[in-house]
Order: sequence, then structure tokens, then C-alpha cells
Amino acid sequence: MGNEVSAILKIKRNRIINDKDSNFNNQEHNKSISSNTGFPVIDCDFDQEKLNHEFQLQIWNSNFLSPVESILKCGNAKVLDIGCGFGTWIYDMAKNYTLSHFTGIDIKTPKEVNLSNVSFVQADVLEGLQYSDCSFDYIHIRDLLWYITTKDARNKLFPDLSRILKPGGWIESLEYGPEIMNTGPNTQLLFDILSSYFRNHGIYPDDFNNNLSKLFKENNLEYQVEEKIIYFSDAELATRKFIILFKLIKSVILEYTSISSEKYDEILDKVWAELIEYKTSVRVIRHFGKKL
Repeated sequence: MGNEVSAILKIKRNRIINDKDSNFNNQEHNKSISSNTGFPVIDCDFDQEKLNHEFQLQIWNSNFLSPVESILKCGNAKVLDIGCGFGTWIYDMAKNYTLSHFTGIDIKTPKEVNLSNVSFVQADVLEGLQYSDCSFDYIHIRDLLWYITTKDARNKLFPDLSRILKPGGWIESLEYGPEIMNTGPNTQLLFDILSSYFRNHGIYPDDFNNNLSKLFKENNLEYQVEEKIIYFSDAELATRKFIILFKLIKSVILEYTSISSEKYDEILDKVWAELIEYKTSVRVIRHFGKKL
């Protein structure tokens, strides 16, 4: 498999980033945010974001793991969703906890607000969060940290999040792990190509989990980690999301390989069946930490 990948991968040396510590990694989801990783961010539409939200609810049976429900129910709690996309998570939360206020921040144009306890802000979180110290009770991050370099996450984002979080408040992140397990040949081929792309742009997925844990520890957050292993054979939503992901990044893979568009479509058609046949699985990881 490695030789096959090497044969089809066309590395563009002039776009390689050589600093290993400079990147968290990248992945295709629905968040649009500044990044110096060189990996393009491709927007998902509303239906795709909704699919991901439903998928996560199916996995965890909850929108959060942090012990904040009593605060949300009592009212006047302030919640911030970083990289909120279309606001699917926010609206779900705001309808369930009507006495608390939810703010979504994203680099894209703010959404039209139709709930009194919801607001949206357009901003680049890496340029500084314009909130006073100790402003929020709970900060939520989902499918975002793959876009941000380790340097920016460590020096900009997480120190700022810790600053605006109240003492005793919680930060929670939900991200996919960097590995896929029990793969068929076509599935592994696509992942090998994508991994080669990452590595040749200075992106090292294997370091992702350790880096994320360090961010919580370095910012005075007493944290816990929960993870789920998801088998595609048991989760139709996961299979649909996986195929959508690789449809979204098709142009990226074609740009850096000798695979034709038709061949790529053939491979992807085979991947759907392989995910079931080989009992392929992925890891979904939640970090949630309390500010001391």
C-alpha cells in the first residue's frame, strides 16, 4: 500500500511547511477559520452540519459531558460556541435551556437569529476574543481544532479561552481522532494519500491527542477525557458522514495525486461497502475541563 501511495502522490514541494510543531492538523468539516497549514477549508452546507450534529447526539446521547446542566437550567448562564457554523448545536441547546444565553462565533457571516437567547458574532478567534475576563460559564468547541496550528492554539486561542472563562467554568472540545481502524484496501488507500498530504505539509496527526491534552493542562484546566469507538457497520449516519467528507475533499486529493476523477469516484463507491465489510471504526474524543 505504501508503494502504491508513493507512486500516485505528487508532492508540491514549494507548499510544504517544515516546522513539525507548527500544526495541529486539518480535516474537512464545516468551520471556516484562518490557518497557516496550507490545507483549504471546504464549507459544508446546512444539511451536512445537521447530519454531523445528529450523529454526535446518537453517539453521546447528549450535547455535552461537562457538569453544567444545573447552571444552564437555573438561568443567566453564558455559553460560547467557538466556530459555530450554522448554529445547529446552539439552537438545540437554546431551545432546551431557555433561561441561559448562547453566543456563537464564526469567521463566516452571522446567521439570522430567531431565538431571544441566541446571538451570533462574526470574528476570527485567532485575532483575539473581544470579551471581558471571566465572561462565560461554559465554552464549547466542536470539529475546529484540526484547522488551527499548534502554535496558534497554544499561544492565542486557549489562553484567550481561559481568560474569558469564569473560575469554575468549563471548556469542552469534541474532535475526531486521527486514526481509522480495520480498513479495506480502498479505504486505506484514501487515508494513506490524505496522511501523506498532511505529512508533506508539516502536519502530524499522530501528535493531535497529546497536543490537545497539553492545551487543557497548560491553561489551568482540570480535565477529563472520554472517547467512543464508532463502527461504521453499526452507524449509518457515520457511514454517510464519512462518504460526504471524502466527496468534499475530492478536489484536494486529485490536485495532489495522479488519480483521475473517474477513478476516485470508483474508489469511493467501493469504500462504502468496505466500511461495513471490514467493520471499520473511528475514535471520537471529548476533552472537558474546569478552570481552577
